[in-house]
This record gives sequence, structure tokens and C-alpha cells, in this order.
Amino acid sequence: GIKSPPISRASECAGAPPAGVMVSTPRTAACRPSLGEPKRATSRHHRANSPGGASVDSVEAVTPRRRGASSAPSISVPRHPSRAVPSVRHSRDPRPIGDKAFAAQCARNIVEFLGSRSYGKVSYEKLLKDPSTRDFFEIFRFLMAQIDPHLEIEGRLEDEVPAIMRRLKYPVEVNRSKLQAISGPNTWPQLLAVLDWLVAVVRINEDLIEPLAACELGLTEVADAEHEIADHQLLRSLHENYVLYLSNNDDSRDEERLRQIYEERLAALRGEVDRLQAQHLAMEQRLQEFRGEHQRLLELQREPAGLELEAEKLRSAIQATDAKVQQLEDEISLTEADENAHRTDLDDLHATLQRLTDQVESQAYSKKDIERLKCERGQLRQVRQDLQADIEKVDQDIWELGMKESNWMEAIGRLVRQVNESVEALGGDPAGEGGVADADLRVPSDLQGMTDALVAQDFERLCQSMRGFAVSRAEAVQLEDTALHTVLEEQRAIQEDLSEKEREVRRLKVRFEQLQRMREEHRQWSAEQLDDAQRTAEATEDAVHAVAIGAAVPSLRDAAEVDRLRMELNEERIRFTNERAHLQEQIHRDDERLDAHKQRVVQEIDTYARVTKEMLDDVEAILEDDDPLMQARLASRLGHLGGS
Repeated sequence: GIKSPPISRASECAGAPPAGVMVSTPRTAACRPSLGEPKRATSRHHRANSPGGASVDSVEAVTPRRRGASSAPSISVPRHPSRAVPSVRHSRDPRPIGDKAFAAQCARNIVEFLGSRSYGKVSYEKLLKDPSTRDFFEIFRFLMAQIDPHLEIEGRLEDEVPAIMRRLKYPVEVNRSKLQAISGPNTWPQLLAVLDWLVAVVRINEDLIEPLAACELGLTEVADAEHEIADHQLLRSLHENYVLYLSNNDDSRDEERLRQIYEERLAALRGEVDRLQAQHLAMEQRLQEFRGEHQRLLELQREPAGLELEAEKLRSAIQATDAKVQQLEDEISLTEADENAHRTDLDDLHATLQRLTDQVESQAYSKKDIERLKCERGQLRQVRQDLQADIEKVDQDIWELGMKESNWMEAIGRLVRQVNESVEALGGDPAGEGGVADADLRVPSDLQGMTDALVAQDFERLCQSMRGFAVSRAEAVQLEDTALHTVLEEQRAIQEDLSEKEREVRRLKVRFEQLQRMREEHRQWSAEQLDDAQRTAEATEDAVHAVAIGAAVPSLRDAAEVDRLRMELNEERIRFTNERAHLQEQIHRDDERLDAHKQRVVQEIDTYARVTKEMLDDVEAILEDDDPLMQARLASRLGHLGGS
């Protein structure tokens, strides 16, 4: 038999049975490894009597035992998860948790599994897009019941689920915060992956672990039924040897029988391997032949394609030739039609020529007379065209001279009107000033006659009058220049004073803003002091009230402390009120000074505007004169005014 015991922990869990007592292994379907501490006595009894119960679960090493050797090996859920010190896993999940397709596949797997286990109707869309905490916990409870029917979860699931997943060796840490916010866009895909992992665990447990524990499945997946039966025989032999070992009835007969069985199987396997190798060589040779035949077939398959390409090229050439022939036939038909039309026109022309020849021969004039008359007619036409061109040229010259005369008349009229308007503008001057009267400066405005009449007029007297008047006006302009310079100096002084006033206004504005900021800061500081004092008073009152509750009569020290704090609070309030009144009074005085300063500045600006307007009126009156000398001087003065 098997000499060494498979796992010594079996004796710790179940205890060594007495000699001569047969201990049968119960079916694992009735007592599977539990993930939690079972509460029923029957479950503990069955698991304690199972000799293989200690070796089924791979995670019993971290299981705390209760009540000595009588407790069943299981993954117990601690009552206080925060006190447990599990191994923290920081490895990232290798699965594509953030992929929507992966999340959809997880939800589909969960819905299919729950539907196959009669869990109830679960909506795929709701599970994927609109989850709830209740649905998650109910599905989790159902899956854990599939893994361990005897597991009873105590406490809140937000605390129990992370501990259970750690005991199940889940590759990623399940945080408690994820279970409190299940509907989050980054949380629910991770919890879906948890449920999908549990579904896979349930399926592995049912498809592999339980049949293997019940000796219903081989050690490996094999396709040969004979090998599978042999694996089952091995498991069954191990099971029987273990029972014999527990009853102290084991010997070496089973070992020799198994060795003989496996030696026969090894010999059969060697013969099978040799046969397969020979078959493999034959198949390799046939495969080479098939590959050569395949290459030849591929070449034959490619030949029709090449022939088809050549046929397609020939078809294209034939179609192009047919199109060219059709085009040539169309051109031939068009040429024949044109030839027939030209032949008809030629016959008509011959008939016309014959008719005209007969008509010329029947006329009274000879051919020379007709040629001479044609020459005379051509000469007369040329003479008429030359005369017509000369007439048009003369008319054009007359029209151009008329336009020039009209332009000169308009220019003379404009000059006469400008002179007369200038004289009328100067009509306010006394007649004796400069020895020239207004009537002497006027130009007669009767321009109805021809321009030759204007040439005969004498304007020498008017020129002399204008020279004298220009001299007198130059002296007046010089006086006006002197007055204008005086006004400009006064304007410059006013502008300097105004600049100083503006700087003072800006300084006062800055000062006003500083005072406002200081008032706001002081108000905030006072409010904070008042709040601190109020909080101190409230704390003191609470303390006094607590002391009053604890003792029947407050002490004199407490009463004195309360009075002192109340006095300090009143003093703070009075000081805050006085400071606020002082700041308000100071701000009011600053506002009054600012208003008075604004009024003075506005008055000075109004005075400056009035003086400037009067000066501009004088300048506009001077600008009405059209004398070139006056305009040049005024332009220089206006430039000086603009610069100042």
C-alpha cells in the first residue's frame, strides 16, 4: 500500500481512528469545502469525520481554527474586517476592465448563468447600464451560495465582501468605497468583473473540483476512453489505499499491481509511438507529393487567368477597330453629301453666269463705257468721303472751342463771385480805411457778352485798390496775431493749472480708495474680534451652564469670570461702534472735500471752454477772408495753436 500518509493535517482535523475500524469517505456533494464557519452541528460533524476534508480547500492555511481540532477547515469571514491583516494586493488587473465590450461580455455571462440556475429574470440592459446596490448584493449572495451552501454572511456586505474576495484569492483588492458607490462609471465595470470571476469559480468548482474529489474525473483531460478509465482506476486505488492506510491493513500488493498495469501501458504506448512515427514519415512523404501536385495545379489555375487577360486585350483591340471603321464610314457619308451639295451649287453658278453674260451682251453700252463709269463713281465716292471727314473735323473743333469758352466763362464767373463775396464780407469796415471803398473793389458781374468784351476792360484800377486794401489788412492781421499769441499764452497757463488740478484729483481718488480699503479691513477685523468675543462668551456660558448642571450653586470664581468676560464683550462692542462712527465721519469729510474739489475743477473747465470758444469764433471770422497772404498767416497761427 501507500507507506507515507498523504497529508498529516487529516489526523489533526479528524483524529486517527482505532485499529480495525473502517472509515468510509462521505460523498463530497453532501459536504463540500465551506468558505465560512457553518452554524449547523450536522455540517461540522460530517466535515470532522471526512478524512479528505482537510486537503480539499487550497486556502485552509490562512483559516483560523475554532474550538481546537473539532472545527472544520474553511475560509472564515472575520467579524471585524478592519482588524484583520490580510496580504494587500497592489497588482493591476490584467483583464481589460475599462473596455465596454469586456463589460458587456461579463454582464452577458452573468445573465446567462443566472438564467440557467433559475435565479429569476435579470435584465441585461439594467445590469449593464443601471445597476443597483441591492441587485449586486443579491447576485453576490446567490453565487456564494453556489460555491458554499453552508456559508452564512454576518454583518454588512460592504465589510464582508472585501474579506471574502481576499479569502478566495481574488487577484485585485476590492475596496469598500467601490461597494458604497456601485453606480459610478469607473466602479461598476470592476464589480461586474468580480461577479464574472465568481461565475467562473462556480463553473470550475462544479465541472472540475467536485468530479475530481468524487473520483468521477481523470487527472488530465484525455480523449482516449481507456486512459480516462485508467486515471479513474488510479484515483480509486488511491482512495482505497488511503482507507486501508487508515485501518492499518495496507501492504504492497496494490503497489505491484499498479506498477504492472503501468508497465504494460508504457510498453503499449512505446509501440503506439513507433507506429505513429512510421505513419508520420509516410504522411510527410505523401504531403510532399501533394505539395508538388498542388504547385502544378496552381500553375494550371493561373494559366486560364493569363489567357483571359490576352483575350480581353484582343477584344478591346477589336472594339477599337470597329469604332474606327464606323467613324470612317460616317466621314465618307458626310463627304459624299458635301460633294453632292457642291455639285448642285456649281450647276447653279454656271446657269447664273450664262444669264449674266447674255444680259451684258444685250445692253446698249459697251464694256469700256461701263468700266469708265465705274471708275468715275469710285472717285466721286472718295471725294464725298473726304469732304464728310473734313466737315466732321470742323464740327469737332467748333464743339471743343465752345467747351473751352464755357469753361473760361465759368472760371471767370467764379472769380468774380469770389471777389464780390470777399468785398461784401469786408463791407463792415469804414470807407475811409486804406482809402478804398467797397464799390471800388467790386467787379461788374455782367458776363452775358462774348469773352472778347472782357479783354477790352481795364482792371488796373481794381488792382491798385486791392493792393492798398491788402496792406491795410496785413496791418490788421499783425495786430490780430499779437492778440492771438497773448490768448495762447493764457491758454497754456490755464492748461498747466488744469493738469495740476487733474493730478490732485487722481491723488485724492487714490487716497479715497485707500481709506475705503482701510475701512473695509478694519470692519472685517472688528467683525472677527466681535465673533471671537461672542464665541468666547458662548463657550463661557456653556461652561457655566455645565457647571451649574453639575453643581447646585456656581462658585464665586465662575461668576467673577463670567462678569469679566461680559465686561470685555461690552468694551469690544463699544470700541467697535466708536471706530465705525469715526471711520464713517472721516469718509463723510473726505466725500465733502472731493465734491468741493470737483466743483472747482468743473468751474475752471467751463471757464476754459468759454474762453476757447470765444477764441475759435474770432479765428473763424478771420478765416472767412480769401486773401492768400491772410490764409497763409492764419494757417501758421492755427498750426501753432494745434501744437500748443
